[in-house]
Amino acid sequence: MQYDAIILAGGESSSELKKLAPYDNEALILIGKYPMIFYVYKALREADFIRNIVISGPVEAMRNLFNKEENLFFVESGSNAVESFLNGANLLNELGISEKVIILPTDIPFITTEAIEDFINRCSLDEADFYYPVTSKEVNDHKFPDVERTYVRLKEGVFTGGNLVFIRTAMIDEMIDIAIKLVLRRKNPLAIARLFGLELLCKYLMRKLSISAAEKRFFAVTNIRGKAIISPYAEVGVDVDKPSDLELAQKHLAKVSF
Repeated sequence: MQYDAIILAGGESSSELKKLAPYDNEALILIGKYPMIFYVYKALREADFIRNIVISGPVEAMRNLFNKEENLFFVESGSNAVESFLNGANLLNELGISEKVIILPTDIPFITTEAIEDFINRCSLDEADFYYPVTSKEVNDHKFPDVERTYVRLKEGVFTGGNLVFIRTAMIDEMIDIAIKLVLRRKNPLAIARLFGLELLCKYLMRKLSISAAEKRFFAVTNIRGKAIISPYAEVGVDVDKPSDLELAQKHLAKVSF
């Protein structure tokens, strides 16, 4: 089975990042020898099951970066991540979109082909409408001990969210409203818990919330089957959104050559 992918490359660089890297678009920030988006694109392209890739961002700038790459397409980004995704999905619809689509942001230069393939393979073990990776604090601290992340304490352990999403394309329209709400609350676990009702919020505050209970409540509220995938790869969760992250990326990726 082959799948299409969308890279969200429309994000503006934060004012703090601009002090170290004077680029308006974070996808263009130079890390080692390459712009940040190169690392995400190369990890995707080398995965056996990836077919078409759409980059949703500043089209002219992206075309100037990628020369004669097969099955690579460009579309302008929207005013937010959800609109940028929809622009990419609409282009894929014209091409003949795959049954499921993987979505990635451009600010995860640590991502690897192995991490992506492992995530997709784990997704294949359960039938759901969308899949979302989480990684344990232990895994993250072992790989990236100096990175600060937002963690959630669940019955199964302490986890942080990943930066990939794998969705069933037939459910895209149904997912838009909840996607917007989740994106707005992505850095606030308490706000996300509150979104799904008092019972789930109380379980979360009492540290009695399990992954399966969260999935069941999500389905009850949205009629969408979500599945959390516990990934052994810290690379799915570490992004570059502040100077310390960029410095770490420069250190780890300085010698990478494609």
